[in-house]
Amino acid sequence: MFEPTAKRDIYDEHGTLLLAKDRIITKTMIAKLNSLGIQYAIPAFTEKNKNRPPFVNTMAVINNFENKIKLKNHSHLSSVNQIIISIIFESKQEPWWIFINGLSNYLKWLYSHSINVSIISLLIARQLTYSNKALRNIGIGAILHDIGKLLIPKNIIQKGELNDFEKTLLHQHCELGMYSVEPYSLPKECLDIILQHHERLDGSGYPGGLKEHKISLEAQIVMVADVIDTSTTYYPDRPCVNVMDTIKQLRKDKEKYSQDIVSIFENLIR
Repeated sequence: MFEPTAKRDIYDEHGTLLLAKDRIITKTMIAKLNSLGIQYAIPAFTEKNKNRPPFVNTMAVINNFENKIKLKNHSHLSSVNQIIISIIFESKQEPWWIFINGLSNYLKWLYSHSINVSIISLLIARQLTYSNKALRNIGIGAILHDIGKLLIPKNIIQKGELNDFEKTLLHQHCELGMYSVEPYSLPKECLDIILQHHERLDGSGYPGGLKEHKISLEAQIVMVADVIDTSTTYYPDRPCVNVMDTIKQLRKDKEKYSQDIVSIFENLIR
C-alpha cells in the first residue's frame, strides 16, 4: 500500500516546521493541521510517478532555513551557505560526491535534514578556531552524517514508532555510513562525524558508547546540530518544538551534550 507524503514544507506562524516535505501524511497530522487552521489536502498519487526519484531544490532548502531558525546576524548564514554551495555544486569530480547525489535522490526530507544539520554545524564551527579547510570538512561530514540510512529500508526510516528490532537496525546506520564512505579518501573529521554523531558525552549513545573526549569535537558539534534540526522538524512519532524549547532540553541533558557548543548556538539565534 502506497502512503501519501507531503508535497511541501508547512510552517506555523512562528516559523516552526509542522510537516516536512516528503513525510508520510497521517490522519493525526491532518487533524493537527486543521486544528491550527491549516487545510491540507492529500495529493493524488499514481503508479506512474510514485517511484520517481525526487527532485530537490537545494537552494530552496538553504533559503528556507531562515524560516525555521532566526539568526541575529544574517552574515553568518551567508558565509556558511557559500561553503555548502561549494560542497554540493563544485565537488562533482570528487569520488565522494556520489553520496551527496544519492542523498538527493533517496528521500527529500532526509536530504533537507542533512543540509540543515550542515548549516547549523557550520554556524557553530565558525565561532571556533577552525581553518577554512577544516570548516569545509565539517560541512561535508555533516551533510553525509546520515548517509548510512540509504542502506536502511525506507519503511523503517519513514516509520514513526519502531520496535526493538527496527531500532537496532536503524542504529546501524552510523557504522554502515562510515564503512560506505571509508574507501573514498574522506578526511578523518568526516568519518568521525558519520560514525559518532549519535554518541553522547555520558556514554549513553551509539554505536560505541563513547564518552567525553573520546568523541571528536566535530562529532560533538554535529550531534547538537542533529538534535536541533530533528527536534524542530515534524516526525510521525513526536511533535516538533520551537528552537528555544530545544535549547532548554539540551540544557536539561547537560550530561549528554557539550554545553559550550549549545551556548555558541544559543548566542547566534534570536
